[in-house]
Amino acid sequence: MVNLHGAFNILFILGVVISTHIHVVAAQGVFDVTDPKYGAVGDGVKDDTQAFTKAWADTCAATAGIPKLVVPKGKTFFVGPTSFMGPCKAKNVTFELGGTIVAPENPAAWNSAKGGPGTWLVFNGVTGLLVNGGGVIDGRGKGWWQKSCSNTKHLGAPGCTKTQPAAINFWGTSGGQFRDITVQNSGMFHVTLLKLEGFEAYNIKINSPEDSPNTDGIHLQDVKQVTIADSQFRGGDDCVSIGDRSSFVYVRNCHCGPGHGVSIGSLGKNGAQADVEEIHVEKIEFVGTMFGARIKTYQGGKGYCRKISYKNSNFTNVMNPIFIDQFYWSTNKNEVGSAVSISDVTFEGLTGTTDVKTPTAISLSCSKLIPCSGIKISNVNLTPAVAGTKLTSNCSNAKGTILGKVEPAVTSLISSA
Repeated sequence: MVNLHGAFNILFILGVVISTHIHVVAAQGVFDVTDPKYGAVGDGVKDDTQAFTKAWADTCAATAGIPKLVVPKGKTFFVGPTSFMGPCKAKNVTFELGGTIVAPENPAAWNSAKGGPGTWLVFNGVTGLLVNGGGVIDGRGKGWWQKSCSNTKHLGAPGCTKTQPAAINFWGTSGGQFRDITVQNSGMFHVTLLKLEGFEAYNIKINSPEDSPNTDGIHLQDVKQVTIADSQFRGGDDCVSIGDRSSFVYVRNCHCGPGHGVSIGSLGKNGAQADVEEIHVEKIEFVGTMFGARIKTYQGGKGYCRKISYKNSNFTNVMNPIFIDQFYWSTNKNEVGSAVSISDVTFEGLTGTTDVKTPTAISLSCSKLIPCSGIKISNVNLTPAVAGTKLTSNCSNAKGTILGKVEPAVTSLISSA
């Protein structure tokens, strides 16, 4: 007769061994910054920078599975300027931020930073990176805003700073994702994407005061195949800004405001070459912004900005809902040598209200040297936020077509039919 009691005991022991083995194997791929090996305290006071650096080194060196650095919930970690360098040995790596990371409040903390004052947290050369976890990145940038040369209270004052740290930066992190994170109070840009291909940002919340200077939500430059979606932007500058050498960028289903809209540019500064194409923006809720759908280029620039679309979006009390400006930061409109070519731009299905402080709801200010071409304005209905104010349009040196009802009327668009 089989001894069932003994058999059950053997199965139980075997199960415990297997379970323990699985747990150990899983734990081998998880690197918690509060592990005594790394020593992060998470009280928001003690400097935990070295703990993060050490945990990242082990995470990036791991080869099994998908290594994961963990920043646990319920704690606040004080971290100075830090670079999380790649390439890593594993094909994919996760940075799971459950808690809060805070920056030094005193700008002097950047005096000895290797990368200078332009960045706080940098992921550099890490392909297949996922940053998620529902946590918070707080740049505590008030000290920087007060020193900024762009602060409207003392524009260009002696001793001001032209560069402040961007909170979290993804450089060369192709094939990456950034999702379910709040980034707030950055000294300058909240998020930067630079020199990468194939990157997605979802459910990102950007929060800074409306008067915080140069606090763009997400700034992109030299990128390809980037999607930004299902996110909220509230700050003191562009919700999303798209710079030179960017293509196949998709921004959709986002809240923007306060801020300066979803902007392409500025392009062509100091005669630079701009190569921007296939930028598509749709289903944006613009609320109380200074601009909405905007393209801005400098005089004297070169290159192109083409195959652009802003579609199916709503404006609530927005000052300049539709805005093309080929004379960005120019004190006059005397033509200078060259201009960035703007072509094949579509504004379609855009509705809502315009802040009557700027009753020009549609402004297309283009260059005589290289006029805007292929502009399509289709089914646009913009009304004054305060009844009784007549909205107007401004259009110079632009060629294109009007489809459906467009209000206010754009009578000066040169037909390209």
